[in-house]
Amino acid sequence: EIREDMRDVLTFTIDPRDAKDFDDALSIRQLKENLWEGGVHIADVRYYVTEGSIIDKEALKRATSIYLVDRTIPMLPERLCNLICALRPDEDKLTYSVIFKINQKGEVKDWHLAHTVTRSNRRYCYEEVQEILEGKDGDYADELRQLDKFAKVLRAKRFEAGSVDFDRTEVRFEIDETGKPISVYFKRSEDANKLIEEFMLLANRTVAESIGKQKMEKGKKANEKTFVYRIHESPDPEKLANLSNFVMKFDYKFKVGHDTKGVSSSINHLMADVRGKKEQNVIELLTLRAMMKARYSTHNIGHYGLAFPFYTHFTSPIRRYPDLMVHRLLTRYTMGGISRSEERFS
Repeated sequence: EIREDMRDVLTFTIDPRDAKDFDDALSIRQLKENLWEGGVHIADVRYYVTEGSIIDKEALKRATSIYLVDRTIPMLPERLCNLICALRPDEDKLTYSVIFKINQKGEVKDWHLAHTVTRSNRRYCYEEVQEILEGKDGDYADELRQLDKFAKVLRAKRFEAGSVDFDRTEVRFEIDETGKPISVYFKRSEDANKLIEEFMLLANRTVAESIGKQKMEKGKKANEKTFVYRIHESPDPEKLANLSNFVMKFDYKFKVGHDTKGVSSSINHLMADVRGKKEQNVIELLTLRAMMKARYSTHNIGHYGLAFPFYTHFTSPIRRYPDLMVHRLLTRYTMGGISRSEERFS
């Protein structure tokens, strides 16, 4: 298996302070005056967890890692997810990477998918990166701020296309060594979190498009390649109507129509209007409940909430079995293989 050597490229992870399974990293380097290379590097779990093995069968049963208040029930053995596959600093790691060429305007000019070897230069927690983005000196500050500029452009384009902006405050518990909760705190998504989010969304969307957008050859019958998409249906019209009637009691306007982009825009305006108000929590909760639940499917219908026609989960094979399936399928296709369904027709 040929791998692209990325060990000389500046690479780092950004995770919660207490994280152990570092499954994704970002890299950045300037290629020329108006062109940068940004990489999203994901632990190559597929290399270690072979299809049909005992570990693979157990991972399939578990489906995902489960995160409880005081512990994690991992999908994979902890030696794999916290040590061998984890993208820890100053260790050579096998990764699967989506590598983008991005100009100064934040436009993706080119990209490619590659099995790689990477070496993280630094492990950051979100708080450290946030301080740097707010002006504090720190390691690789210029590179982090450049990535943040790109993330803000990607985010703006996403909302312009109709993505829904749910930016809820999470309630977290601090637990002592005996498992007893000792305090409660609120966690908001800051620019550091959004930086990682946008690049993960970009990677997930890009690899999904690479499969979903493939056209059949003219004059030949071709079957759509099997793939695992993350899909999200449009909201339930009845629930939206109920939501509209409810928020009217608080003097908020919410338009319900058949135009999906228009509904998304109405939701975003509502979320902006209620921010900081005493009724914010209940209206955000009811709006969330009006939305459909995202799910996995081999039949793509797009992702309403993100406004992406093609979307998948590629970025966390350490903790989500569907991501591992995506890695295997992408590897099969890039190496010239065909899907199981295509085999039946060949």
